Amino acid sequence: MSDKISAPNVYLYAFQLQNDSKGSNNPLWKHCDNILANFTNERVTPNLVFPQDSHSYREDLLPNVLLEFNSNPPIEGFAQPLQIQDSYALCLNIGCPEDGTAANLDVDFIQQFNPNRALLINGDDNFLGQTLLITTGLPENSSDNLDSLKLLADKCRDALFQGDSPPVFYRSGKLFGSPIFEYGTISDIANYRHLLVWLLADKQTDKDFNTSQEEILDLLFHRNKIIKAFQDSRQIYRELDREYRIIEKNMEILQAQFSRGTVLTSAQLQEFQEQLKQLFSKAVTYTRLLRKLEDYDNTIALNLNNYTDILSKICDILVIDKEELSILNNFSRKTAPYMRSQIAGDLGYFRHGTSLIEQAIASIRGIVEIEQARSDRTNQIALRNSEIAEKNREDRLESTVQAIGVGLAAGGIAASSGTDKVFQTVQNHQIPILMQWHPFLFSFALSFAIALFAAGITWWRTKPKNS
Repeated sequence: MSDKISAPNVYLYAFQLQNDSKGSNNPLWKHCDNILANFTNERVTPNLVFPQDSHSYREDLLPNVLLEFNSNPPIEGFAQPLQIQDSYALCLNIGCPEDGTAANLDVDFIQQFNPNRALLINGDDNFLGQTLLITTGLPENSSDNLDSLKLLADKCRDALFQGDSPPVFYRSGKLFGSPIFEYGTISDIANYRHLLVWLLADKQTDKDFNTSQEEILDLLFHRNKIIKAFQDSRQIYRELDREYRIIEKNMEILQAQFSRGTVLTSAQLQEFQEQLKQLFSKAVTYTRLLRKLEDYDNTIALNLNNYTDILSKICDILVIDKEELSILNNFSRKTAPYMRSQIAGDLGYFRHGTSLIEQAIASIRGIVEIEQARSDRTNQIALRNSEIAEKNREDRLESTVQAIGVGLAAGGIAASSGTDKVFQTVQNHQIPILMQWHPFLFSFALSFAIALFAAGITWWRTKPKNS
């Protein structure tokens, strides 16, 4: 296979979300100007015109300017900045004319299209990705065997990447009747770069390509949005996996605590309450991550529908069968559904984490409520006993006061009314032990005895029953 090519061209399709970087501040335009600086003095940034509140699917951001350059023949090109839905898109072409002036070139000529690796954009989190497309005419009488043509396609790839780590070969097929080779595998999602090498076998292929340029750009836009959503879902997967492992560890600790079956101390009860607060916070974080994963799946589903619709539109425009777009169909039939099935599996697995959190919260709540109820009952009993004791003390004091009062009253009455007659009776009966007493002392002792007796009877009758 000859290493000669004719009229090679490189197309860069790059996409970036608007988000906070709207207008000329979006990083995509800076990348574009940096690339153009290697070929021309033209810049896109000063000429951009942004629509106000546009509801169109697509807007040309250079409506009155045709940004072409031809500063270093035979290299020429153009830049077309666009707004598509919520994103910005750039279609940049650098290549050679098809007028015969760039025939029989060495494959290494393609190196001139990517000086200083300018076409390889490493964007921020809002960068949706890029697709590089190399088109080149085949020499006359070239074989149409894909295996033999792959050697030429590989050399085109290596020339564009200039020794840098090039994307690996993925698959090959035919598009619009000409061989096309795809590089870059989704499995290497962290270092993914997408490259197509299209070896144009005839003029009809080039004509069909030009006819469907807009649709191909739209197709790649939705393709890159799908891949970006899947890339972001892998980050959420890693966060969910980390959170899930923490939840499992916490559940093991809780189960060990529950298995002890002992009455909790105040410190342990406080610890459980703190764990309950942490689990509520963990539940919010975990649920938010699950919703993000669901959002990425919805994003893939929406863009996959758009991707399929655009494929049908290309078939209608070119009046061809969908099977003729098999290399493009492969993404919608196999790659994107694989991504969705991967996310569906992740959601099915990690939703168990929500159940674990709910079980842990319910268990801790039950333990805390039981312990609080037990503590409340203990406190109520202690309070009741304290109240009873206080009431008994009050009752005893009241009984004592009443007894003293009755005794004093009885003694006073006895002293004032009857003790002298009793003393006379004692003398008349000549009781020896009492006849020696002085009348006053006898009267006092008798009154005191009557008072004690009355007080004792009163205290006994009025004392608290449980004393």
